Amino acid sequence: MLLALSLIAALHADPTDSLPGKWQIKGDVAGNPLDEVCTIKQTGTILTGSCTNPNGGPYDLTGESRDGKVTFQHGGDYQGTALTIIYTGTLASKELKGTVDVKPFDATGTFTAAPAPATAAAPAKP
Repeated sequence: MLLALSLIAALHADPTDSLPGKWQIKGDVAGNPLDEVCTIKQTGTILTGSCTNPNGGPYDLTGESRDGKVTFQHGGDYQGTALTIIYTGTLASKELKGTVDVKPFDATGTFTAAPAPATAAAPAKP
């Protein structure tokens, strides 16, 4: 019975809600603007890819998509300090929304991501 319900739910899932591809991510972390482009690949629940932002990249992306929740992370650098940027969110109606956490500073914020145009390049450095 559970298998049948799972199959029915999968058939009714919005086929436009798919993670693989290029995403434009915008947001705010502790009052600082967030703007980057991530290319995401998906195999089962596992996410891989890369992200580029005005401060550098590409940075390797790793993560997971399970039960409607998406979590991924990538590295970065701030004035010589290595960063881990962690995104946690949900995907609905071609939009990924959630929170972002920057380690080791414990700076937090919010983000919204949408599919980027095929020609989207890394955001320009301000």
